[in-house]
Amino acid sequence: MRSFDIVIPDYHFWRQNIKCQTGCPVDTDSRGYVMAISAGDYEKAYWIARMPNPFASICGRICSAPCELACRRKDIDAPISIRALKGFVTEKFGAEIYSDKENFAENFKERFKREGSGIVGIAANTDLPVSIIGAGPAGLSCAHDLALMGYKPVVYEMEKVAGGMAIMGIPPYRLPREVIQAEIDAIASLGAEIRLGVCIGRDVSLDTLMDESAAVLLAVGAKKPVILPIEGANAEGVSGGVDFLADVFTGKEVKIGSRVVVIGGGNVAYDVARTAVRQSGAESVTLVCLEKEDEMLADILEIEEGAEEGVEKINSYGPARINSDDIGKAVSVTFKRCISMFDYEERFAPRFDESDVVTIPADTVFFSVGQTFDHTFLEGSGTDPGITDRGTVDVPEGEVATSVPGLFAAGDLAYGPRLVIDAVASGKKAALAIHDYISKKSTGIRVSEDHTVTYENEVSQDIVHHPRDFEKTRRRSVPTVNPSVRVKELNMLVETGFTNDMAEEQGGRCLNCAVNTIFDSELCILCGGCADVCPEYCLRLVSLERIRGDETLTELYRNRYGSDPEGSGSAIIKDEDRCIRCSLCAKKCPTDTITMERFVFREAVTDEWGDSR
Repeated sequence: MRSFDIVIPDYHFWRQNIKCQTGCPVDTDSRGYVMAISAGDYEKAYWIARMPNPFASICGRICSAPCELACRRKDIDAPISIRALKGFVTEKFGAEIYSDKENFAENFKERFKREGSGIVGIAANTDLPVSIIGAGPAGLSCAHDLALMGYKPVVYEMEKVAGGMAIMGIPPYRLPREVIQAEIDAIASLGAEIRLGVCIGRDVSLDTLMDESAAVLLAVGAKKPVILPIEGANAEGVSGGVDFLADVFTGKEVKIGSRVVVIGGGNVAYDVARTAVRQSGAESVTLVCLEKEDEMLADILEIEEGAEEGVEKINSYGPARINSDDIGKAVSVTFKRCISMFDYEERFAPRFDESDVVTIPADTVFFSVGQTFDHTFLEGSGTDPGITDRGTVDVPEGEVATSVPGLFAAGDLAYGPRLVIDAVASGKKAALAIHDYISKKSTGIRVSEDHTVTYENEVSQDIVHHPRDFEKTRRRSVPTVNPSVRVKELNMLVETGFTNDMAEEQGGRCLNCAVNTIFDSELCILCGGCADVCPEYCLRLVSLERIRGDETLTELYRNRYGSDPEGSGSAIIKDEDRCIRCSLCAKKCPTDTITMERFVFREAVTDEWGDSR
């Protein structure tokens, strides 16, 4: 008889098993800061969150949290509140608490040099600046890392404020303006120069920047709204949702009617609808989208909070025409039912029931069905990076270098509108690519790993942060201001945040996926004690005969041992998704077959010879 571990304890498996970290576009050690919060070490948690992410304070408030989508706890009940926990510690230790950002910069540089990815001071000798067009998350993240390397990044922004769509499109009831400015000031204090009100193509040509820079990054955001070409789209009272947001958030005088209709079903559409609710004169706000409710692109939290604030939602309808009065002013919108959104090849091709229509009164209509680009920066330029049919700059999939030597693209302009954290990751990737171009060396990312057996007292250090019965603790919603109160003021934050006790409780829900059970099949006596004590029933003894009758288990066995299961005997099967790392199986095992092993990884820059920086 023999037993075996279905889970192969190698580096690739363990890295992928820390799903929150691999789910984050910048590889933030979410598990690390969540566990630090559960232990009450808030400052340590902040620096773990901040090291890879120059916009940690922003992401702690508005990130759509791909880490939570990847979190293994969601397969048991609900994911860890990773985004809210990041917001909890950034409020206590983020750049926004420093009155003097130079102090923050010095503190950060010291820590980053000691614990970061190894980019500090690696810049090649050059007297030329690196020019960055666009002061959004992608451009500023690139500037952040270039400044740490030792380059002189100069960021050009056509608006009078920096921040891109973070400041022009995200409502202050979700993201305070002082937090955005604090993050930007911290980047400037590291050595990045930000020039506002400068339009490339009008004030300075792209050709001039190419001639006077060591490299140039295009990081222009998608700020132009897409207006559907339907009848009545040019009526008075009809406009783009992102234009409305930009006007409101930059302090321009905005007047809307009493009956507002928002066309679209994503997060931006909800930002538009919820901002409209907060405008004087708005009596009703209705959001209409093609998608069914379970297909909507907006975050569930946006949908729920929008409903609390009075946003009426109508699913599975698309606009047919905008109706106007004799003087050309919008009075209503006619919609038709959407039968399906995609064709048999999964291409976007909505089909409608022309006989099922509904007309909604509206004197203000906002389109929020997508955004595109302003290519003003190319006007009068002999530099042609190539523009795709989507309006993005032509770069190879997953890359940032254009066909023009020394010209790079990042963020929305490289791959279309995505999350803020995706833009941050793209900007950081561009910084490394620019360094390679200037230095004429090939740097890369080396993964530093720590994979060690944890003995009983060490297991306690890793796992005992969990409160008693932590596996039964439910996800707690972030406390919010009463809807009837918060809608009265645009700048009133919806979320009031976790208290210390709440944060430690929610951090304690983490399964600590860096610690795993390792089985030594040579020592197992198949007593079944591990399966008996497992509180989640994720361990079981299975006969080899049963494995042979199960394609999935046979494939796992084949991958582990290089052959099909033969003969008689049993195996230990583990359901990895349900394991809560309680270590009871390791403590119960009489032959030390099972050990708990801790694996952590972080990325560091290496040069072309593989030496870590």
